[in-house]
Amino acid sequence: MTLYEQRWNRTMRAVRMEKVDKIPFSYSGSAYIARREGLKIADYISDYPAAIDASVRFCRELPGVDTIHTPIMNPEALKTLWLSEVKSPGKELPDDELWQIHEYKRMEREDYEKIIKLGYGPWLAEYMQKLGDPGPSLAGFVRAMPVAIGRLASEAQVPVINGGGNVGGPIEGFCGARTLMEFFMDLMEEPELVKAAMDRAFEVLYANYVATLDALPAAARAMTGAWIGGWRAAPYMLSHTTFMEFCWPYLEQLIMATIERGVLPILHFDSNWDNELETIATLPPRTCILMLDGATDPRRARRILGDRMCLMGDVPSRMLAYSTPNEVYEYTTRLIDDVGHDTGLIVSSGCDCPLNARDENVDAMIQATIDYRV
Repeated sequence: MTLYEQRWNRTMRAVRMEKVDKIPFSYSGSAYIARREGLKIADYISDYPAAIDASVRFCRELPGVDTIHTPIMNPEALKTLWLSEVKSPGKELPDDELWQIHEYKRMEREDYEKIIKLGYGPWLAEYMQKLGDPGPSLAGFVRAMPVAIGRLASEAQVPVINGGGNVGGPIEGFCGARTLMEFFMDLMEEPELVKAAMDRAFEVLYANYVATLDALPAAARAMTGAWIGGWRAAPYMLSHTTFMEFCWPYLEQLIMATIERGVLPILHFDSNWDNELETIATLPPRTCILMLDGATDPRRARRILGDRMCLMGDVPSRMLAYSTPNEVYEYTTRLIDDVGHDTGLIVSSGCDCPLNARDENVDAMIQATIDYRV
């Protein structure tokens, strides 16, 4: 068995809640790779060969990395998820700053009617002209991703765990286009209108997503995952009734489509999901990863999910930036003790490793997984 296969099998044993030989570690956070490897962020997001070189070096320098999430990045892709303007280093921002989502209201309430009448596809094509069509910029990124996956496999023996892409429910784009406050007012004042528009939007989102998964070769599906994101869908600001009507049905369909195609669903659920852990527990057991970002209580998640679901995380980003290496190491060790001392936990940062993470803190997080005796 190759080192690449060992790392993937170790990861999947944790997903299936089987005993592991080592606590698996999955790295997430492409901007920090650029900073650590001496590449300006503007170059990292535009020079894909250089970005791939940096990711390969990073993984080879840190042999405790079992999988990696995004070895290259193009911020323009975020436009299609959040329907918002993206400011990028080297363009609107200085060369070595992190890309930013610039959200303000571009969609009016009347647009819900247009979506229902015209269909989401035609409406979206017109709307994206306001943001600048990301298609031409993303074409090079799409071509570079298989190269990145191949080079990480052959040169670093590290699988790219989310090679199947990213997707979210309709609430993500509608919040980005309307702004959070306006969208929540829409939910209160015109819930039926919003729901009808979300249903129309989901038809396109779902079709595009499953087409992407279906285009993967069978061998690739068996050794990759896909991010199914919950950002604005996080239930800490929503009642259970609202969440179950406007968020969960879409997420559940995306998750089930991923499982049915043999791809690993990575539930990238940012913010606080404590209120809906029981709902998450209804998913098919030992088929998904719940990836947390420091807001959801991982110990409570373990109590509620039991042996039904693997957790990923959850070393808070603030610790990686501001704590000491000893604090990070001890936190990671306690997390393993409490949440997955022999299986069911893939250690990672809470969401992405921050751009300003201290190298010695990242090293300490990874070293804790190497030192831990399962």
